[in-house]
Amino acid sequence: QTTSSVFPQLYLSNFSKLSSSRKIEVEQNIKEAINRFISFQTANGGFGYWPGDVNDSEWGTNYATHFLIEAERKGYSLPYGMKNKLLSYLRTKARSWQPKKSRFKYRNQSHEIIQAYRLYILALANKGELGAMNRMKENKVLSVNTKWRLAGAYKLLGQDKVANNLIFGVPTDIEDYKEYSYSYGSSLRDEAMILEVISRMDDKAKAGILAKKIADQLGDNSRWMSTQTTAYSLIAMSQFLEGSTTSSQMKFSYSIHGKQ
Repeated sequence: QTTSSVFPQLYLSNFSKLSSSRKIEVEQNIKEAINRFISFQTANGGFGYWPGDVNDSEWGTNYATHFLIEAERKGYSLPYGMKNKLLSYLRTKARSWQPKKSRFKYRNQSHEIIQAYRLYILALANKGELGAMNRMKENKVLSVNTKWRLAGAYKLLGQDKVANNLIFGVPTDIEDYKEYSYSYGSSLRDEAMILEVISRMDDKAKAGILAKKIADQLGDNSRWMSTQTTAYSLIAMSQFLEGSTTSSQMKFSYSIHGKQ
């Protein structure tokens, strides 16, 4: 909840022009959230799901670390030592990861996407774990979102050919979604994660189609969304907009009283 409430605020200026008072409010929100994360950090270096937890939340740590890396890139200061402890925790987890062999497919997929997201974050922080990435790539039954997220990690490390080969022919739609335990996702959240990667890979045509789909669902007031789904959809749309060159003019058609 803490991460979802502030992560999209890093990118509000991509969507609209902010007043001076609104900019100050946003900056204060982000700074307060960053300082609040101190109470979530465990002795292992990861983050608990609740303040004061002694056990790490693997997905929560991934998600919050992603936010902190992006916040630092935008000029926000992080508490002393927090980032190094987080990255050390993530690297240890990444190196020791092994595929699960559960008879429940969704449990294996949950385990996969947590690792793929972890590898993506490490690459984003210039601490890529290529060995762990290569081991994961050899798994021939990775889920759609896992393949895209792992491809994003390769892209961040400059391994464009490997990234493109990994997602060749892989769809961007998430169908028959079953909530992957402990990742708190949805089909829209996962499609937003895919859009984020496609935007980095500079495939404007494919990104545009997926962005339109996500925008339509964000604009559907009859649809309920979790805080993380809403937040990640906005994050992905902002990444899409950052990589686009937009014109000050809009072209559209309309009808009034049945006349075009």
